[in-house]
Amino acid sequence: MPEVWIPYGSVETLVTIQAENLGELIEPRADEAQVQVQQLDELSGTSLVFIGDTKPTTLELVRSLLGRDGSSALRFCTRDTKRVESSLPELKGRLLEPSQDTVKTAGGFSISSSIFAAGSKLVIATAQPDPLFGIVDARVRCALDFVNGAWEGAAAARKDYEPTPFERTESYDLLDGAVRDVADIRFVTIVPRGGRAGAVLVDPSFDDVRGSFYSCGVSQSKAMVVGVGGAGYDDTLSGALRTVWSVLEGVRKSGELLVVAECSRGLGSRALELLVTGRLGEEGRGRGKYVEGLEEVFYLNKLKQEYDVMLLSGLPEVYAKTKLGFSTAKGSAEALAKLLTKLGRTSKVNVVTRACECKVRSA
Repeated sequence: MPEVWIPYGSVETLVTIQAENLGELIEPRADEAQVQVQQLDELSGTSLVFIGDTKPTTLELVRSLLGRDGSSALRFCTRDTKRVESSLPELKGRLLEPSQDTVKTAGGFSISSSIFAAGSKLVIATAQPDPLFGIVDARVRCALDFVNGAWEGAAAARKDYEPTPFERTESYDLLDGAVRDVADIRFVTIVPRGGRAGAVLVDPSFDDVRGSFYSCGVSQSKAMVVGVGGAGYDDTLSGALRTVWSVLEGVRKSGELLVVAECSRGLGSRALELLVTGRLGEEGRGRGKYVEGLEEVFYLNKLKQEYDVMLLSGLPEVYAKTKLGFSTAKGSAEALAKLLTKLGRTSKVNVVTRACECKVRSA
């Protein structure tokens, strides 16, 4: 009987499935990747490092920088001081918060003055597929953190909210342009594989990043188990809703979908919070007034329209089931039992362990 371990927050949950029910297992593995590390020695003159996220691969690279000669002179800046300090206690007292002062650029963007600090600067972030941008890389992460109105502008740049993971979009182009002319700044994007760095790319193109992701073709099944990716990826429902689209070609429309995401930090976006509390009024649904994460309400509704979705998470039942309309289960065994009871005991179930790391296409 196959046993599959799926990341769930900082731990893993065991999914036990009969051999006759296991369709295809999509499991990016670190030991299958030859890590591509572009030369980082050229970045030795860096004076300020921007930490774009708290994903394990990002923090691991930052930790490696701390072990280099001269690292004591480095300054670090992040939007998430508490979480970075929790993971990297050696940075306690050394983390700067982004300045509230802004600088107006020639392109009309208002950007935190932190980005224009003197000296060479480095932005580090881990890439992940995204339905709005195609991919969120270090450039996009930098713009989201430091450009005023970045989320609203990115959403308005799209003609609609149809999810298009791995396709370069108008939203990506807008934010790429917002930071392109910042002087003395380099962007380091990490592409993960099996929870480790599969590639570390300096100033890569969109295609470079996309081409570094694990990609595979599979036969569509009637059901799919989707592990979002664990800590750094499944912290919120917002993150889960943005990640699942990269693998859904592996399941038939109107099929069964089990999404495994801990959601330890809750819903994640302002729009989802307003939705579950009944305060997302008509003025918030229109394109005339943007609420951060509004596109995620579209993703939520589209997901439920196209699939029968079960959510295995730590969200309160009143949110997951009553307010958001997901089916729920108390554990993976109960969830799989429900799927197979509904579909038939001989049905095949495809399983993706880390949707954040791969692109699945229909074979």
